[in-house]
Amino acid sequence: MRKIGKSGNITETVLVSLPNAESATMTHDPNILTFSQLEIHLQKQMIFQNGRFISLSHLEFQTLSYLALHPGWVISKEQIYEAVWKEDQEYCGSAVANVISQIRRKIGNGYIETVINSGYKFVG
Repeated sequence: MRKIGKSGNITETVLVSLPNAESATMTHDPNILTFSQLEIHLQKQMIFQNGRFISLSHLEFQTLSYLALHPGWVISKEQIYEAVWKEDQEYCGSAVANVISQIRRKIGNGYIETVINSGYKFVG
């Protein structure tokens, strides 16, 4: 979108559409993702739910962050394993399912959906 200001200069506004963007709140800090009652501080590797710190292991934090950076996308357990564990997905076994289970136990079931025979989706 282009606008002409009072001085005659043309300014541009870039509109970005993200999947499931309506559930995310953009903050002034690009290192913080906010979804309803959940704040993910990417740089500090900290999670807050309703203002309360939630302790996550390294793999739990990386898995949740990876999914939250792609809200609404269905991501296979193999893709998650390769992105978070940085290893060949042929060895992922139940590792991803176990980590997702631990995340749900700590923050509740309302953030990550299981998509049968496909993977997981962050729904915030």
